Amino acid sequence: MEDAAVFSTLAQCFGPVDEREWNELTDPAQWSDFLAGARRLLQDNRPLGADERPALAMRARLPLQEFLSASELSALFAPPSYQDKHAFAARHFTGGLPDSAVPVESLYQPAHPTTPGVPAGGGYMGDAALYVRDVVDGLGLAVPPAFAACPDHLALELDLVAVLLRSGREDAALAFLAERFGWLTAYRARLLALDEDASFYIGLIDLVMGISAQQEPFEDDVISGCAIDSVA
Repeated sequence: MEDAAVFSTLAQCFGPVDEREWNELTDPAQWSDFLAGARRLLQDNRPLGADERPALAMRARLPLQEFLSASELSALFAPPSYQDKHAFAARHFTGGLPDSAVPVESLYQPAHPTTPGVPAGGGYMGDAALYVRDVVDGLGLAVPPAFAACPDHLALELDLVAVLLRSGREDAALAFLAERFGWLTAYRARLLALDEDASFYIGLIDLVMGISAQQEPFEDDVISGCAIDSVA
């Protein structure tokens, strides 16, 4: 599976999808391709979006249990049914509920208190949201209605990486990945605090964090010349 498709799959795991889309995504063959693509991104010493070198293709890679806990691994190899995903999202990916764990960056990165019109204590439409909205506008796209109040939703951020890769803007995709996902450490802690087992989603977060860390050696060579500049 190409790098862009890995990020698209991750995005759909955290975003709204219908039953047909989820069943196609988690079809055993399709899901196995996703895990294989994520495994390559975790271990191949190449920049995001770069072609796989023949030597890497022949190299034996470590199993995913080297990067994930046993519970995360079990959950990722048996993704939830559509009904279970929908029920989890209704309880935890909806704001204002006692067990809310909404994957929105602004909620975990409090806005600067001097920013006009932006809540100082963290909330929707913080600096991160304004930045991601500007990136979407700059690409000539529109924020989907489902994310109008939270353009810095994890699903949209992950999908933007995929869009940039498919647009041939690998440098921008790498810069976006390096800049935007530091908040996942705090979000992962929120998932761990849920009474309900969230191993599937924690495993996905660990994949994103691991892929981002794998790209760090290439960061300095790329971000200085990238057209996407962080404002957060």
